[in-house]
Amino acid sequence: MNVLIQSPFDNLPCEGFRKQRYWLMAEAFVAAGHRVSYFTTDFNHGTKRRRAASSGMVDGIDVHLVPTPPYSKNVSLRRVFSHAAYARRFECAASRVASPDIVISATPTLGAAMAAMRIARRAGAKFAIDIQDAWPETFYRLLPRGFSWLGNFLLAPMHRAAKRLYREADMVTGVSERYRMLSGRTDFSVSYHGIEVAGNAASSERRRPGAIVYAGNLGEGYDLETVIAAVGRDSSLTLDIAGSGPREAMLRKAASNLVAEGRVSFHGYLSREKLDELLRSSSIGVIPMRDDSWVGLPYKLCDYLVAGLPVASSLHGECGALLEREKLGFTYEYGSPASLLDAVRRINESGIAGTAKLPSSLDASRIYADYVNRIVS
Repeated sequence: MNVLIQSPFDNLPCEGFRKQRYWLMAEAFVAAGHRVSYFTTDFNHGTKRRRAASSGMVDGIDVHLVPTPPYSKNVSLRRVFSHAAYARRFECAASRVASPDIVISATPTLGAAMAAMRIARRAGAKFAIDIQDAWPETFYRLLPRGFSWLGNFLLAPMHRAAKRLYREADMVTGVSERYRMLSGRTDFSVSYHGIEVAGNAASSERRRPGAIVYAGNLGEGYDLETVIAAVGRDSSLTLDIAGSGPREAMLRKAASNLVAEGRVSFHGYLSREKLDELLRSSSIGVIPMRDDSWVGLPYKLCDYLVAGLPVASSLHGECGALLEREKLGFTYEYGSPASLLDAVRRINESGIAGTAKLPSSLDASRIYADYVNRIVS
């Protein structure tokens, strides 16, 4: 079969970053004998730079980079314009590709997903939506308290678009059980984020005691101020921050004294090799996210666990349940340095430090082989 996959946000492994959801999905289709055309932007959402890659065949996957206007802030009109331009140009470029049998689109963005649905309908192909992030629900956390009614008004077009996509798609899957309700589908299927285990086994090298690590975006949805405050209260702890984003300057200012003491370090956006090296030398991974972020099991959870790190997380729900069930870490209360320090203490006293292991349910080879079987059947 000819399979068309579109996702604007994931990194490409040929750029030196770890394989993420839609690349792993594409590889699984190729391994099953299908032909894959993979569409994404030529602008990297994480680094806010042009991709260090080009269109062409990569590991049996036909990659198409769609020219896309850049933006520097995640919350900005330039980003809205960029997404709209990508959706138009993706639809035009994909229409010139050999007729697909299956079209798979990530949401977000909703505009590109609507374009993907039109491509599928014109080609007589089956259309699958994969919910990676809850749009527009995730935007409500940016509104002042008590102003959700304003979001209902401003985001009404996005709500209508999302509902139409979920209603009209031939299949709807998602990275979290939380998205079942959003989809409104009784046949919704959960397919968690996974991580490639081969070549990523946890190292037995000596870890730095008390070394907390955060890997991810430095944006509005991540409460690193609480993590910095907790480290400031306990001189036995250090914090390594691997990532970049619009709040980096503010966080550097908040942690300036600890940076001067060598107890907080900002590493920027790291390559796969450098990130692995950092994670394997750390002691605890932290996930400082609010429950209203609508995230179930984030990418960074897999990054931490495949490196053998126990996890301190402020996400309850699926993430908290997994940590408790598999004895992989503890949940703390969002915004509370004292609660985070208690979770760190419990990790150290429990003996799970150095013994955490990625559950088989998050092994990419299993997740995406199952995904391919469900989609094809």
